[in-house]
Amino acid sequence: MLEEIAREIAAATKDRRKAVTIHFQVLKNADQLSGMDAIEFCRRVGIEEVWATEFKKMINLAKLLREQGLELAPRRD
Repeated sequence: MLEEIAREIAAATKDRRKAVTIHFQVLKNADQLSGMDAIEFCRRVGIEEVWATEFKKMINLAKLLREQGLELAPRRD
């Protein structure tokens, strides 16, 4: 999973969508990432440690969404 996140972020950086991609990837994978240290996440996906704050925000946002009865789910077309 972390390798895939790293690839997505690297690709998005070229399109100037790095921030939104980091946010999306953390929200999308919040259940699997929730126990991970934010600095460790940054190191493992190859982004600067300053992104650790955003990582924590997205983990907390995912938790709040669940508490409010909202779930992130793939679209069904």
